[in-house]
Amino acid sequence: MSSSPAAPNRALIVAGACAGNLLEFYNFLAYAFFAPMIAASFFPSSQGKIMALFYSLVTFGVGFVARPLGAFVFGRYALRRGDRAALMLTFSLMALGSLQLAVTPPASQIGIWAPGLIVVARLVQGFSEGGEVGPATTMLYQAAPEGARGAYTAMQSFTQVIASFIAVSLGLVLSSILSHDALYAWGWRVPFALGLVIVPFGLLLRRHTMAALSEGHGTAEPLPPETLKAPGWTAFLVFGAMVTTTVSTYLRTFGVSYAVSVLGLPANISMIGMAIGLGISMLAIPVAFKFDRILGDARILLVVPGMLSALLAVPLYRYAILSPGLASQAALNTTMFVLSTMTTVTTWKVIQESLPSVSRTYIFGILYAVAISVFGGATQPLITWFIHQSGSPMTAGYAMVVDLVVGVVINLGLHRVWVVRKMSGAV
Repeated sequence: MSSSPAAPNRALIVAGACAGNLLEFYNFLAYAFFAPMIAASFFPSSQGKIMALFYSLVTFGVGFVARPLGAFVFGRYALRRGDRAALMLTFSLMALGSLQLAVTPPASQIGIWAPGLIVVARLVQGFSEGGEVGPATTMLYQAAPEGARGAYTAMQSFTQVIASFIAVSLGLVLSSILSHDALYAWGWRVPFALGLVIVPFGLLLRRHTMAALSEGHGTAEPLPPETLKAPGWTAFLVFGAMVTTTVSTYLRTFGVSYAVSVLGLPANISMIGMAIGLGISMLAIPVAFKFDRILGDARILLVVPGMLSALLAVPLYRYAILSPGLASQAALNTTMFVLSTMTTVTTWKVIQESLPSVSRTYIFGILYAVAISVFGGATQPLITWFIHQSGSPMTAGYAMVVDLVVGVVINLGLHRVWVVRKMSGAV
């Protein structure tokens, strides 16, 4: 692994690594937040709006299927050509998927071709994101000065929060200024069209990032097979951490669709509640950075926020169901997002430092892509289906509790692996 970049270049490197992640998650979360409107355009159903939402979210999940293939292809590419070359290519593919989502005509105009084209766009986005996460996260880790690796690596996750906030803020503006019919007919396309604006700036930024970094992040020859492996127990725990983190993330971002299609709230109220939660969680990011630095025992941040979330999830979801409105939505979203933010820095640091440095990009990219392709893509449609079948909106709250408790147990196991590697001098 090459030495850390000089301090003046770090801000540029972080910006370059995060640019693609911002664009990709902006598009993914814009789809999630506008899923009820996308359902009306491409997946109308005689079974009602919840099943229409289910079909829309299944297509949302299709985008995750291509992630493992993207992680494999771009992981190998990064090993040969370097992380920066892989990141330039993934960013270009993101733009293609975004464009297709923005311009595909509705099913009322072109019939079955409409959902088919949306599926293709989602596959392209998933393929590019699968190749994006591993190199981008490793680049952030390598750019960090000593003692700040958790903070730098966590920017991958915090970028998702920022992207979510931007997407839901646009949704709030659109749902406030457009009529219901206009929002459902064409207003939902606006966020995807605006997402294309970042593409030329992102490509330029990444070229400058490549110049700022020293050569040597990749190698001209394939690495020996043994360097592409991690101990089985470590890989299992990293995978488990990625699974539980993914499930809780997509349960939280299900909030707008849940509020609109399950609780029957207006789109603008649902968007405001989500924007409040995301906005306050963004303000909590510096606090999370500070806590990671000053707390001597990493287990505090790996355990306490998750257990608090598990204890509060059921009463908060029940409050949202019994008193649907802005207050209950803001309370639910703020609590879930802020507590998640508080554990993010430490979690990502421990995950990265539990893996072999020489093949961190490849192993992390594969584990992350497989975890998110299965559980990221399945979480929202499965919860929607279970709500439809059971008739109980509390299904989402119960699922959140189970996921959080399992996540705490896995974090404790991963912490033990991390401590052993630190004591051996491997970190």
